[in-house]
Amino acid sequence: MIIRATAIPLAIYPYSSTSHIVHWMTRYHGKISTILKGALRLNSRFLGEYELFSTSELLYFAKPNSTLFTAKECSLLEKRSGFRTDWRAMQSASYLSALFNKTTPEDAPHPEFFHLLEELLDLAQTFGAHPNFIPWAELRFCDAHGHAPHLGTCVLCSAKERLKFCASQGGVVCSNCSREHKLPTLEYSDDVRAILQTWQRTHHPAGITNTRLTEAQANNLNTIMNTLMAYQFSLPSELRVATMV
Repeated sequence: MIIRATAIPLAIYPYSSTSHIVHWMTRYHGKISTILKGALRLNSRFLGEYELFSTSELLYFAKPNSTLFTAKECSLLEKRSGFRTDWRAMQSASYLSALFNKTTPEDAPHPEFFHLLEELLDLAQTFGAHPNFIPWAELRFCDAHGHAPHLGTCVLCSAKERLKFCASQGGVVCSNCSREHKLPTLEYSDDVRAILQTWQRTHHPAGITNTRLTEAQANNLNTIMNTLMAYQFSLPSELRVATMV
């Protein structure tokens, strides 16, 4: 059966001297993997029709009980060429692609996740170089997956004072609860709490670029987000750290 899909490459790997294997996020078919035979030949019909961070129309042969399909045709729809001239924005786009690739199971359709990836890549062209973009995008990602961190009151007793961040509880806990339940926690200053709560309510990155963080605030915020993403999505910490350099 031939399937036509709107697709974004999440990762591209060499298969042979002339072919590629591509992991794609598709709009209606979830994450799929295809082999593009002869993609590296000079006369290939795939040449210039797919690349990381772009959107393409993909035709592929789907077989039952198979996890690797054969691509038939590919046509570039949206190039997102801004990443070619802004390496920091490109780093953000690379992290987003790796994040979706790591957390999306094969053949599990989620049109809303495709839309989120497409939206975040579009926004990364303009805002991806800003240091606040990735934490903001991660909050959007967590919310879409039902893992939005609870940041205002203690998850266990609703206390509002002496709060610390606890990734295993999906938010903040008070000192009493963390001691009683022997929970691993991170320091969580009031100013960082206010920043994260504001960013959770901000639906466009233009609203977060004017937030100037001190070095201490940035370190605290990024330690919290790094721990949260590692715990909730089993994400290697070094993957995220590379984008913050």
